[in-house]
Amino acid sequence: MNNSEINSVFAHMPDFGFIAIGGSEAIDFLQSIITANVETLADGAMRQGALLTPQGRILTDFMIYRIAANEFILQCEADRSDDLYTRLRRYRLRRPVTIEKRNDLVCHIWWHLDMVPASMPNLFADPRDSALGYRYLGADANTLLGTHGAKPGNIDDWHAIRIAKAIPQGALDLTPERALMLEAGLDHLNAVDFEKGCYIGQEVTARTHYRGLVKRRLAPFVIDAIPQPSADIVLDESLIGTCKSVAPTSGDGAIALALVKLSDLHAIRKSVNNLSLTIDGHAAQLALPDWMLPLPALAKTDS
Repeated sequence: MNNSEINSVFAHMPDFGFIAIGGSEAIDFLQSIITANVETLADGAMRQGALLTPQGRILTDFMIYRIAANEFILQCEADRSDDLYTRLRRYRLRRPVTIEKRNDLVCHIWWHLDMVPASMPNLFADPRDSALGYRYLGADANTLLGTHGAKPGNIDDWHAIRIAKAIPQGALDLTPERALMLEAGLDHLNAVDFEKGCYIGQEVTARTHYRGLVKRRLAPFVIDAIPQPSADIVLDESLIGTCKSVAPTSGDGAIALALVKLSDLHAIRKSVNNLSLTIDGHAAQLALPDWMLPLPALAKTDS
């Protein structure tokens, strides 16, 4: 057993569905409709992506696993998988592409480790941040990961890491038909490729990127209580947003993602202790990860 594995933990990621995409034109098919570049995705690797409306709003976000040269698995929230499956079949037209639901797949997260055994099948490194660990697609995780010293953990602990890194996941963070890729920071996570050519919603997304028109950002906040999703975020008696994903942290606190105007984020950072920031009536602090700094400058209309 490697010493780096001794304190590692794993947890089942519940409430997710899987859709398999295959066939001789699977790459061209996915390239033409989703935001991520699957052509540059190596076999045995994964990447975040999304399907957008023609207006550039997120319909569904997902993780893309490249199983083989022309075989992919899309993992999305279970209650969004039927809609995603229907839309994929609609866009397929007459292409030689297979689209199948995979109800047999199970996903486990394995984190708090520095290295993994070589040649472990069905194990995918999360490229968005090394702290997010690995994903294992298979029902035998307890046996397999247990042999490498991994202990069962709580998926909420992993979500706390994800939120602290300002990484969105699912409809709670990315409201269907409202959320924008760049407001969510998905361009920094390689979930959208501005060079690969056209896909659904590409024109609006590219224009927003090149003109620097992002006015809001998803950002993490630390709270000394555990609020519910949709709890109010108040800055000096003004409502500036509501909580999205929330995960408990050590003690009685929590960390939450929220979509906030860029101008309010600048105000919080400049104020230090001069402004009152609360969530659900409890003291809170902005906790931006390093990758979000420095914050983009305000557009003239936001100053």
